[in-house]
Formats: sequence, structure tokens, C-alpha cells
Amino acid sequence: MKQIPAYFLAVAILMSALITYFVTKATTENVITPSNTDTDVSSCNNFDLIRLKGYKYVDPLLFAERDCEATTLKPLEQEISAYIDNQKQSGKLVSASVYIRTLDDGEWTDVNPDEQYHPASLLKLPVLFTFARMAETKPEILNEKVLFKQHDSSLPKQMFPSKSLEPGHTYTIRELLQYLIAYSDNDALYLLYNYHNPDVYKKVFADLNVPMPNTDRDDAGITVKEYSTFLKVLYNGTYLSLASSEFALSYLAESDFKNGVVKGLPANTTVAHKFGEYFKGNYCELHESAIVYLGGKKDFLITIMTKGTDMKVLSDVLGNISNITYNFVSKP
Repeated sequence: MKQIPAYFLAVAILMSALITYFVTKATTENVITPSNTDTDVSSCNNFDLIRLKGYKYVDPLLFAERDCEATTLKPLEQEISAYIDNQKQSGKLVSASVYIRTLDDGEWTDVNPDEQYHPASLLKLPVLFTFARMAETKPEILNEKVLFKQHDSSLPKQMFPSKSLEPGHTYTIRELLQYLIAYSDNDALYLLYNYHNPDVYKKVFADLNVPMPNTDRDDAGITVKEYSTFLKVLYNGTYLSLASSEFALSYLAESDFKNGVVKGLPANTTVAHKFGEYFKGNYCELHESAIVYLGGKKDFLITIMTKGTDMKVLSDVLGNISNITYNFVSKP
């Protein structure tokens, strides 16, 4: 048997050492260092695509939702959580939930997202969706005229009164929708009930995959994220036609409710929003969902729902959370 030359052994040993070095280096460089955040940032690059079903040849995209909260919004979530906890500990608040979405990039965060609330007048917005859908096949319905005879005293009382229908006056469906959304008028809702298509109303919820609350029950519930779907598709113009989306948002922008989100924003900020109030004995709820237009890439959606025993306190909570959010989102 021939003896292996010494130089060959030397080369072999050297090559083995080099291979070991590079393999070890590559393995070390590919080890993922544990993140000090709650969520792996890379996973937030995945999206849930929310599509409108029921078509044969098209599969319309309503909106895309990141599958986890944005780490960039974590400080905002922590500040709001601390504020809510403080209000609860002081006895001023029973519960509060928040959903926030920056509309340019679709990043979002939430606080107490699984809590359910009675939607109350928030459900007037799906009524507007219903008539917008009906008008797509029957445009003349918006010009139909309805006589308002008198106020129905059996309708729920409102803590935050606004502009109301005048007895003896005739209004078009379009005008009633304006009173419904901009002024949250219950008489307008009562009149529109006789003209809406209940099947279309149910389909709005089904299309958007939002559970339809049973308003005959006191425990009828909806979450902040579920309700936010209505404003997402309006802003994107992906469920109603572009003209109808613009029409709906123009009425929301006319809302004269100043006792919530608007309180926390600079004067003259454009806000498209809808509020809801609910009472049962000494217990009350106050909610608001809004698109805040800051221009450029700063527009954001915020939905706040609250439970407590003092409507004035709940109003302040909405304004303070709005202000915390505005200060965070608007900073350079």
C-alpha cells in the first residue's frame, strides 16, 4: 500500500478546517435572534384578504387586513391601555375597547377587542348602506317623498339631541338619510323602516362578514373591530359604488356630534363619524366610529366603545382616547 504524501494530508486538513469554519459561520449568521416584542415583525407582512362572495367570475377585494397588530403602534396601544386601566381603577369606567387603523398602510392595533357592546344608533349606518344598495337597482327610491306626521314618543330618548324632523313636513328618502346619519334622528329611522328591504339589510351584514346584532335583546353585541368594517369599505370604496361611498361619507362628515372623538382633535379637522348611545337604568354605553382626515398619509380610522354609569364621563373618555391617538399618529 502506497504511503499518502505529507503535502496531501496537509492540504486535506486545511480544506477540512476551512469547510468547518464557513459552515459554522453560515449557521451562526442564520440564527434568528429572539425579538423583544410580543410579535415577530416578519409575520405582520402577511395579509388576510377580505373578499365579497357570491359572484361567478369575479372575486372582489373589500380590504386587506394584516394578520397581526403593528409593532410600530405598540406604544400607542400601551398608552391607551394604561389610560383605560386608570379610568377603571378610579371607578369612572366599567369597560372600554378601541380599534385603530392607519389607512395609508393598513397597520392596526386594538385594546380589549373581544368585549361586546350594544350598538344602538351605530346601526343607522348599515341602514344607509341598505338604501344605497337598493338605489343601485332603483335610483328613484331616493327621491320618494314621505310625510312626517308627528314624533313617536315610544322611540328611545336621546342624551345628545340634535336637529329633528318637523311634524307636518314632507321629506325625500335622501333627506331622511341625511337626518338619520348627520343628526342621528330616531324619527327618520322610524320612517325609513317602512321603505327599506330587510333582505338587503341582512345581506349587508352577510357580505361584510359582520354578525348582525339582535336588537330585540338587551345583550345584543358587536365588537370594535367588527363595526370598523363599515368604515373601512366606505373609505376604500369597495362595497358600495364610488359615488355611493362618497355620498355616505359626506353625510357622516356632516355629523354634528361634538361630544366624543371631535373633542380630542384640533378645530376644523374633517371627521366622518357616527356615534351610538345606550341606556338601561343607571347603566349606559357611548360609542363612536370615525375616519379622521389629516391629509397626506396620516388619515386614520378609530372606533371606541365604552360602558359606565355616567354619560359625561364616557364622553370625556372618547375625547381623551381620540386626543392620545391624534398626538401619536400626527407626529412627524
